[in-house]
Amino acid sequence: MNEPTVTTTLTPAEWKLISEIRGIPAGITQARVHQILGEFLFYVRNPRCQGVMPEGYPCGDPRSTCEQCHQIWDLLDEIEARVAHI
Repeated sequence: MNEPTVTTTLTPAEWKLISEIRGIPAGITQARVHQILGEFLFYVRNPRCQGVMPEGYPCGDPRSTCEQCHQIWDLLDEIEARVAHI
């Protein structure tokens, strides 16, 4: 059974991203990319220090002095550098 379609308005940058994702051939790789992107986006939206208490207090600003929170920015910088060399 086909999944329902969604109608929305996208910016050119959003459409480019969606087009790139849709261009991945169906199969295990596509499923894995979808899973990893979902987890990555959750991680970016919800930065947390590794030492967060069970109450789940967020660190606040991912650019704070907490070295754990800087991991996301370091990861993004590394990905950006790798892509620039392709």
